Amino acid sequence: MGRVDAHTIHDQFKAVLSSHLIEEEDSAFILYDFNVLDQRIQEVNSCFGDHAKHTVAVKSNPLLKVLEWIGNMGHGMECASFEEVLLAQKAGASFIAWDSPAKTKSEIKHSNEVEGLLINADSLKELRSIIELNDRAEIALRINPQSETDSHASMTVSGQYSKFGEPISNRTPIIEAIIEAEDRVTGLHVHSSSQTARFEKMSEAIRRVIDLALDINSKRPGTIEFIDIGGGFPTAYTDQENYDIKAYANLLRKLCPELFDGTFRMVTEFGRYYHANAGWTASRMHDVKSFDGHQVVILHVGADLFLREAYNPGIWHHDMIVVGAEDHPKLTTDVGGPLCFGGDYIAKGIELPKAQADSWMIIRDTGANSFSLWSRHCSRSFPKVIGFQNKPVLLKARESFDDIASFWS
Repeated sequence: MGRVDAHTIHDQFKAVLSSHLIEEEDSAFILYDFNVLDQRIQEVNSCFGDHAKHTVAVKSNPLLKVLEWIGNMGHGMECASFEEVLLAQKAGASFIAWDSPAKTKSEIKHSNEVEGLLINADSLKELRSIIELNDRAEIALRINPQSETDSHASMTVSGQYSKFGEPISNRTPIIEAIIEAEDRVTGLHVHSSSQTARFEKMSEAIRRVIDLALDINSKRPGTIEFIDIGGGFPTAYTDQENYDIKAYANLLRKLCPELFDGTFRMVTEFGRYYHANAGWTASRMHDVKSFDGHQVVILHVGADLFLREAYNPGIWHHDMIVVGAEDHPKLTTDVGGPLCFGGDYIAKGIELPKAQADSWMIIRDTGANSFSLWSRHCSRSFPKVIGFQNKPVLLKARESFDDIASFWS
């Protein structure tokens, strides 16, 4: 499944404006399309076979009503903090994978109260604490395959000196610790990177961990029952990109057949792939400043909503639509936000139609890793979120001043 086309986005935008859900103070809003989420969930279910159990990464989109939808679709949830575990529990998740790289002893103790929990230990040290303090959860050990996948440095989590996982070079201590734990450790976990199209590199990292699991089972048969292969599958942010998750699944079938033939159960943790193309953000253009054929557009969202885009300029692209300006001449454009610092730009030097203040701009593919990274810098209100499945409905009200004051109190 590809991106949502611009025509559909225009129709959704018109439906939102005519629904009376947008009020005068709503200078920006976010839309989330549940149809896309449904299609992506069905797509993943069909690609990875009968031995797979799927979770969706909460950090990519933590909206409670979205999490509840995911739970009702039969998917589990992957959590990168204990707070996310509690969110998943509140949303009714029947299966939760907890992957935080820094689990406190207090959190591990409290995790005994969470039903359907898989804890992925980040190290041998953390593994010992989990075995001691939790006697209910499934337990896996995260392995750093110490391989590169050619993704951006900020998205690579499996290099030689990664902060994530127990290095696979510590093979003997890993095997000894898991065997000594007897039946408590039943899985291995691997996640090499995110937003990379090098599927063979991702598959090779998983292959290394499968070989380790086979080695463990040769010494104590039946010890390792499942492999959590993480997530990381990329999302298209332009019409020129085309990432086929079925092709990735087929490559895994070829290079890692044990995940499909019943040797091991498989757990997945995709996040961005489910959500990114399902969302878009609309903002009124507060002002447009022109300089000899160059325009600077000032929006009501910026580095608060697009944190990675502002702090890693040029890395995270978003197509943008200047509503009602399709026939206008194009100008070199900087798109800035409302925050009071010089780096508050979503994009610089892109070509967009000549814009007009108080009209709307739409930023595409913002359903993942945008509002979930919301920044408190300048203490602006989190925008209203509209859900869409055939018609617009309110998912989350615009944040009030009392909410902001409570945060800082």
